[in-house]
Amino acid sequence: MSLSSIFDRRVRGFRVVEVVCLTILLVLVLGVYLAKTFAGRERAEIASVEQQIEDEKIRVRLLKAEVAYLEQPRRIEMMAQQLGLAPISPEHETTEDALIDVARHAPVAHAPASPTAAANDEAAASEAPESSADDYPAPEQAGQPAGQPSGEGPR
Repeated sequence: MSLSSIFDRRVRGFRVVEVVCLTILLVLVLGVYLAKTFAGRERAEIASVEQQIEDEKIRVRLLKAEVAYLEQPRRIEMMAQQLGLAPISPEHETTEDALIDVARHAPVAHAPASPTAAANDEAAASEAPESSADDYPAPEQAGQPAGQPSGEGPR
């Protein structure tokens, strides 16, 4: 089979070379179409991520502004005066090394429960469903091994 016979051979009226070239052309067109489609999806995803980044930058800027407002010394001082707080007296100041000794010798102080915490506990208890006998298993009888019914003894 010579090279010239490939160019002259016909299948259903078409030369084999024309059929092969048409097939290659169709594969290339399909490949370009798929590449453009995938590139378009990637471009849309990149745009979405860039928009999310911009939104987060705006949120970070707003949070930094809020922190700057909350950390204003004048505001903190005003709130401290409203709450009746005062600066720490020099007798209560200590060094890092002395903290262990202070913790060992200081009495353990328990903070009194706040009235709101007690009210929250009462509200939670009133909203909780009541327990029934089915909620808890019956206690095992004394001397009875676990897993044996109460009417049977050891065999």
